[in-house]
Parts: sequence; structure tokens; C-alpha cells
Amino acid sequence: MGKFRLSGMAACALAACAALPAGPAAAEVAIGVFVPTTGVLAPLGNDMRNGFLLAAKGAIVKGEPVRLIVEDTGGNPANGLRKAQKLVLEDKVSLLLGGASSAVTLGINAQAPRLNVPIVTTNAQAVPITGEQCSRFMFRTVPHDGNTAKASAAMFAERPDMIGRKWFVVYHDYAYGLSNKAEFSHIPGIQIAGEAGRPVGTADWSSAIAQIQASDADGIYLALAVGDDLTAFVNQARGYGLDFPIMTPAGIPDTMLQALGKNGVGMIANGLTASWMQEDESPQIAELVKAYHEEYGIVPGYQAIQAYAGMQFVLAVLEAADEISTDAIIKALEDTVAETVVGPIDIRAEDHQGMQGTFVAEAVALDPPRHGASIGWKPVTRMSWDQINLLPEETGCKGF
Repeated sequence: MGKFRLSGMAACALAACAALPAGPAAAEVAIGVFVPTTGVLAPLGNDMRNGFLLAAKGAIVKGEPVRLIVEDTGGNPANGLRKAQKLVLEDKVSLLLGGASSAVTLGINAQAPRLNVPIVTTNAQAVPITGEQCSRFMFRTVPHDGNTAKASAAMFAERPDMIGRKWFVVYHDYAYGLSNKAEFSHIPGIQIAGEAGRPVGTADWSSAIAQIQASDADGIYLALAVGDDLTAFVNQARGYGLDFPIMTPAGIPDTMLQALGKNGVGMIANGLTASWMQEDESPQIAELVKAYHEEYGIVPGYQAIQAYAGMQFVLAVLEAADEISTDAIIKALEDTVAETVVGPIDIRAEDHQGMQGTFVAEAVALDPPRHGASIGWKPVTRMSWDQINLLPEETGCKGF
């Protein structure tokens, strides 16, 4: 049977500014949101929370109001699991949504059969989430590190000035960083001049910068979780005179770009899924940018846009499900294609990986500023899903 297509707007009247307020209700559909709103990953988690809240304003599913219950994971796997248990056992949510951190997402997925609710991540990118640790409960709406590496390979194939460089890989020594640097090293023809792994929460990068200076590198690849650590590295690297290209697999939130200022100009992202700067050609993105700026006073970063689109998808899925039960929602997640601000979101039933393309993008200075932003991610080259696709057998998913 073919996929069931649903317009997010038609399904449940999405848009506007905030979720329904927390509190008991006679009848409602409860969605549990798990994101880091404190700690080093807070810039990423807060963008995601804002996107979820913006998409859920006034949402109605099967005639009942939708309520979001947001819990702060702090980017810590043990804390993330406790919050997931609380959302399921105490708050009785029908679905878990979020997953800023791959480590947190994998930790929750390990207990998925006990939690017995669907889990949807709109950000976590470690390949094992829908690869060797895939499960019937876990779904991902965005590309993973392997897809990003294929986008990088396609970009490098067209850019001899980039493939000829010797790249020094700086990575976070945990799930996302390890997965990402491994995928980067598999790009055909890539030259790795060295690598430096550091724990999440590293504020002083001088020792890693010394390693780069001692190598023959002329490019830096950052397999760092998106948070305060990444901006600290970029500022210190530029301060030490490292002026060669800096590449991040999926960019950084636009709030962080503004903080970097001129140090961020010229950074390259090879797996960007969306940018607010697409407002010029996309009425849907333009409408989102307007609403987001009115609500939060800033432009939406790509995690906020991914979260908004992910919530549109989830609301459409819940409306399409035969009933609000785990089995029915899982079936609808596999069978529904929903129109969102980033285009259709379609989940592959074999491994629950979202089939979405990416962009190669460059951080550019804006003169004059737009919506208060003086720098933004400008998409340069579109990579279709067919160009970045990895099959389940290539990622290690052996079925459910």
C-alpha cells in the first residue's frame, strides 16, 4: 500500500506562538518533549523547544487539544532517561519528541520496550540511532552522520580546492563526535592530518589548537556537538591565527552565529537541512521566520526549523493514526507523509530513518542585517535524498 499523505496545516491547524499551558485537562493528547535547556547544549535545546512550541499553538488532534510537556535533559544520558520515564509513567504522554543529544537519545532508546511509546528525534545524528541500534519505537526525521558524510563527499568531488586540503578533525569524545568523525574519515580521497578528542564541556581548546599548529593541516573539521564548546573553539582558533576553512557537518544555531560575528563568516556546513535565509524562495519559511521573530525576537536556527517541521509531522501522524495508542502511532509514523516547512517528511519503514535531503551552506555576513541577524547560513548547493541515501544494510539496521 502507498503512503498516506497529509498536509500538516490541514490535519491539525498548525502555527502561531506557544503550546497550550501545562495543567490537567479532561481530555487531551500529551506529547513529551525532551531537550537540554541548561548546560553546554542549551543553545541547541532551546532552539528546538522554541520550534516545538511554535508549531503546537492551538493544535487539535482527533478533536482533543494537544499539550506539550517539556523536560530538561541537561544533555546527560542518565538524566534524559529519568525524564523520559517521568514523562511516560507520570505524565502519561503518548509520544516522546526531541533528542538533541545522540547519547541521550541512544540511552532512552535502550529502554524503549519498557517505556512502550514511540520516540521521535528531530536532531540527534549518530548513525546507530537508526542503524545498528534501530528499534520499532525509534524514529528520526533528519539525516544522520552517514548522510552528511555523503553530502560532504559530493561537495568535495566538485571542489578540488577542498579535497586537496589536509583536515584536522576536532571531535567530542562521545556518541555523536565518534560517529561523525568516523563517517568523515570514510570520504573518498579525504586527507586527515590529525585529530584531537575532548570531553563535552571543554572551555579551553588551546591544547587542541597547539596540536593543529604542530601538524601540516590547512583545514579544520569540527565533529563537535552543537553548543558552547563549538563557539569557544572557533573564537580561540581564530584568535590564534588559524584562518583556514572551518567545516561543521550540520552548521550551528543562528543565535550562536551572531555571537561568533566575523569569526563565523566563511564557515561551511555540509549537512544543513534548512535555513531561515530560504525565506526569499519559500513562503512557508518566510511565514515561520516572521512568526518566530515576533515571538522570540530572533531568527530561527536550523534546529528550530527542524523541530517545527518535526512537530508538524508528528501532529499529522497522530491525526492519521487509527487511535492514540503505541501500535497505531507506530504504524502511522511508518505510513504517513506530511507536508512541512522543509517539504515532505517521509519515514522509511525498514529502519525508521527520515528521507530528507540537505544543503551545503556557507555562513555569510549580512549588510544590512535582516531580522536583527548580521550573519546567516546561505544554502549553496542542494543535495537530494538520492545523493545522500544510505540503505539499512549499510548502517547496520537488521530490522525490528
